[in-house]
Amino acid sequence: MNRPTALRSPVGTLMLASSLWCIAIAAKADPWIPAAGSGVVKPMVRWFNSQSAYPASGFTTTTLPASTERQTELRVTGVAGIGHGFSIEYDLRAGQLSTSRLKHHRLLKKSSTGPEDQIIGLNYGLTQTAIFADSLTVNLVIPTGASNSAPALGVGHFAIEPDAQFGFAHGPFTLTLQGGARLFTDSGVTQLRATAYTGLQLSPSVVLLATGFVSRTVQQPNTVLLIDRGELYDLARLGVGVEYRLTRLWRPFIEYQTTVAGQSIHGGSRVVLGVSIRY
Repeated sequence: MNRPTALRSPVGTLMLASSLWCIAIAAKADPWIPAAGSGVVKPMVRWFNSQSAYPASGFTTTTLPASTERQTELRVTGVAGIGHGFSIEYDLRAGQLSTSRLKHHRLLKKSSTGPEDQIIGLNYGLTQTAIFADSLTVNLVIPTGASNSAPALGVGHFAIEPDAQFGFAHGPFTLTLQGGARLFTDSGVTQLRATAYTGLQLSPSVVLLATGFVSRTVQQPNTVLLIDRGELYDLARLGVGVEYRLTRLWRPFIEYQTTVAGQSIHGGSRVVLGVSIRY
């Protein structure tokens, strides 16, 4: 059978929504472990646009006018089976991030281009049946993104992410849930994170997708050094999409995602275009 994977990522409150396990190959939630030598790779391009931000005073759905932020990101997520119930999962990113704002009637622009922080993890399957599966993953966040650029492409610290994944399948419906924590080893900042992916098979070739993600930091901003404030962001995001089974191996997809709540972060929308490739 085909196996699901979820996007990490980067949680406090568990969110519901998501993308079909067939295509949800985002580094780190693959309850249906692929056999050794097989797996899925999912290259994609993501375009983000924002002209508002959530205040730092609290987690809210209300945004305020802010500098324009645009991002074009190349992302490759995947899972590769290595046998005995284990798989390697990864989330690799690079792109361009630009900001612009008006100051004294002058438009000020800043832009950064290069690799972002990368994620690689080891997943182990526990229960593995046709209708239910669960697994455990330990991920390492590698700070390859420049944290001293303006705007920054990374947070500048290693992090460890232990999490658990659960997969459910019934008829045309699939659901993958993932929850855990991101622990920054240098600063001690801890984020609680949760992801949900759902898929509904509308026809043999078309799958309707929905996604949900939430991240909440444990510390209050005034307890964290200023240099580590880049690790403090809270957000909730929902998305919808469609996957088309072109062949048994190639499954292009498109998604639309929007931020619905947050704190100390830009709010905006994102379009994702990619393909799920099975081998």
